[in-house]
Amino acid sequence: MAAGDESIDDVRNGLALSPTYHRAFDRGLIFLDENLSMRLNESQASELKDGNLDGGLETFRSSLGKVHLPPDPRQRPDLSFIRRANAYRGVA
Repeated sequence: MAAGDESIDDVRNGLALSPTYHRAFDRGLIFLDENLSMRLNESQASELKDGNLDGGLETFRSSLGKVHLPPDPRQRPDLSFIRRANAYRGVA
């Protein structure tokens, strides 16, 4: 989940997202919290609202929440990767 030069190629450091949500995640509009729920970054959302670019944002927000996890716990997101990704994107 951490982007940049320190990204680690490990299944626990990845999420399967649609292209729209992937772009939103990479840009810090959404993030995975430590409870494994996808959340809207309110700071980014405010910037969109200020620029009158928030059309559909509430519908987008309503689809966020707990992510579906693989049955095998060894394949689930690792909290250290989540923390690192959120710090990198400034949402921690």
